[in-house]
Amino acid sequence: MDHEQAVPPRFLAEPLAARGAEIGTGLARRAQYNVGQACLKPAVLLAVDGPGFDELRDAARAEVAKTAARTMLTPGIHDAYTGNVRRMQDNGATRIGAGGAPATAWEGQLLVYEVTGEQLLAEPAMHEEVFGPFVLLVRLTGSDQLREVARGFRGQLSASLHAEVSDHAIAQELLPILERRTGRIVINNFSMPQEVSHASVHTGPFPATSDSRFTSVGMSAIERFLRPVTYQNFPDELLPESLRETNPLHVWRLVDGELTRD
Repeated sequence: MDHEQAVPPRFLAEPLAARGAEIGTGLARRAQYNVGQACLKPAVLLAVDGPGFDELRDAARAEVAKTAARTMLTPGIHDAYTGNVRRMQDNGATRIGAGGAPATAWEGQLLVYEVTGEQLLAEPAMHEEVFGPFVLLVRLTGSDQLREVARGFRGQLSASLHAEVSDHAIAQELLPILERRTGRIVINNFSMPQEVSHASVHTGPFPATSDSRFTSVGMSAIERFLRPVTYQNFPDELLPESLRETNPLHVWRLVDGELTRD
């Protein structure tokens, strides 16, 4: 997403002007990871028309052109991919870049399409991700349109924001919009496959996940697969060891709201 300066209004004008080509190349490379079938693949890029926009666009097209089509996971996923690409075309998206053409059945071709902010606002179906090696570049008129477009998105797993220090004030205006629509916000990078850790979050508001409290990776993912059971009026010897009064396993427990190993 892009950022604005005071005059003229341009969202993230400095990073786009300074490294638009770098952002475009990174976008194309991330979009082809696992033939676009990675959960955190960038799907839509919002950028305000201005210095650096054409460089971003041209770099993405050049990187995409070097990419060969590769086999997708299942025939069904491939069919859904090609169907969703047609949906984007039918709604007015213009193809601006393509990788190598498929040589065999079920190969996914990396594609970049472009729309204007007005088109995206007029056709909500374009907000829906195309699962696979596809990126939609949205050319915006300014920061007001960026905020309006961002508010139109439903739940997402991740959102990336490219910003310089001078952009922080306006970025703070955008963050509340993103926080309500995603479980992960990345600055000056694109989301990458996650390392399993206590900080792992791989969730977001619906429809990104069915319940945004639970992640599918990381140390807290086990909560998705647990069902709570209450043991009432049990003698100590019938309780699981981790619940017994003496805590023979010395595990951390909440007892009357206090965390303890006693």
